[in-house]
Amino acid sequence: MPNLDFYATGEDWSAVLEAVFELGSFRVFEAYSAPDHELREFHAATEIPEGRAGRHLQLLVIGAGPDPVAKRIDVLPGTLGDATFRYCCEGWGLVQLQHGVPDGTRELRWSHTNHNTEKRARAWSGTLSRLGDPAEWDWRAITSASGRLNRAVRRMAVSKIGSHPVLPHAARFIADAGLRYEYGRGIHATRAFGATPR
Repeated sequence: MPNLDFYATGEDWSAVLEAVFELGSFRVFEAYSAPDHELREFHAATEIPEGRAGRHLQLLVIGAGPDPVAKRIDVLPGTLGDATFRYCCEGWGLVQLQHGVPDGTRELRWSHTNHNTEKRARAWSGTLSRLGDPAEWDWRAITSASGRLNRAVRRMAVSKIGSHPVLPHAARFIADAGLRYEYGRGIHATRAFGATPR
């Protein structure tokens, strides 16, 4: 499986971003541009903004495929203030990196890495022709780089909840907030129907 769900908060996310750049395997793009702006590429972890803009990234494995496609999204007036458009970053072989943040002290969502497989890209290529031919991508290199990133994240973990690595700051947050019930896309303070405590 190319994906990894893990718990990270506070300085954990900074450590994950540092690892992305230290691996030297990726170009890093925002998944969605700021309203009325072009997509940004980041060249260091310190360039990635805090907040929503820095929580969802697209990673291009260097030399493993074409540049990402910037898909323009026109927005209705008033939806994003005075903005009229934004862009999203697309490409068959991009690796998604998302930061799951706390909801107060009631929930911590998984952070997440994932990417398409060649089989899935081929299955969808007729529908999403704007993304080009999946054969342009080096799927072995993508899987290898994604695996290195996942192993780097796992090495940061101080524990696991189920199969999900827990990074140090997340471990403290989970303990301090009394989060005990894992269901949906994270761990919660209250039980859901049928959920069992960790």
